[in-house]
Amino acid sequence: MERVPGGSADADYVESLRTEIEEFVRMDSLLGSGEVVDAVVRRFRDAQRVLASGRYRSGVERDLEAATAELGEVAGWMLIDAQRHAEARLVNAEALMLAQIAGDTSMQWFVLSNQALGGTYSGRQREALRIAERFGEDDRIPTRVRALFRLRKARALGHLGDGPAALRAFDRARATFEDGVSGRDPEWAWWFDERELDGHAGSLHASLGRHAEALPLLSSAVDRAEGKERQRWALYIHRACLLDSALAAGTVVEAERAAVAVAPMLGQMNSARTENRLRRALSRTSRAPLPSTLADVLDHLRHRLPQR
Repeated sequence: MERVPGGSADADYVESLRTEIEEFVRMDSLLGSGEVVDAVVRRFRDAQRVLASGRYRSGVERDLEAATAELGEVAGWMLIDAQRHAEARLVNAEALMLAQIAGDTSMQWFVLSNQALGGTYSGRQREALRIAERFGEDDRIPTRVRALFRLRKARALGHLGDGPAALRAFDRARATFEDGVSGRDPEWAWWFDERELDGHAGSLHASLGRHAEALPLLSSAVDRAEGKERQRWALYIHRACLLDSALAAGTVVEAERAAVAVAPMLGQMNSARTENRLRRALSRTSRAPLPSTLADVLDHLRHRLPQR
């Protein structure tokens, strides 16, 4: 298939990239990153080669750079979810450079917020903290974006084990979030909503070993994602987190409900990050024998989880 019609990328080519980005994001929501991440990375590399070769009309250069940067942002996020952190770091750096060249400041924020998340999960918490503090404390940045960086700060502090500072940082993130969306917030911020906030709040408490406190927040995140096509992947990871915290807290009824709900999603969704959370949940041992129904569904999950 010829990627550049007529041998020179034009406005139609740029528009095709944007259409593909929308489709990749939709597929990620429905199927999980594992089903599409390699295709997204290939498409990002294709677009980079067009830029590197100069095979584009002069009038579309900046739009092509911006579209390629956005494609890189999507690829970087999916690589983080696929737990391919070294690749994610490289792609994020390339996408950030393209966004800078294109003058797309909001995409730079998006990529950096993703890198802060990736750093938190890959052992680079101090780097995540530096990014989050730099942009979360800059009053020139729009409200919802600033709230996102403050949330990233809270998660990084949680992974560093500083519970009091993490909870204070999260309270600031929530307060900023509750200031609402400003007219300057970018379109991509649509997904940062109450569900996302509750999910991260629950995961923050879980990372601090406060599983009983995590349960109502994770349950709220599940409820907010139920029945929404664009949030199917979110529902998968929220259910996995809820199961993990319910087992850790010894809340049998909640654990059984979460396990029964997440079981049908195995095989339908492909998210390494979620499946790692399920493995952690299944590795937990109980001091008391589990009810047979819960034990059976947990055994079913063990057999259904893909080998990694």
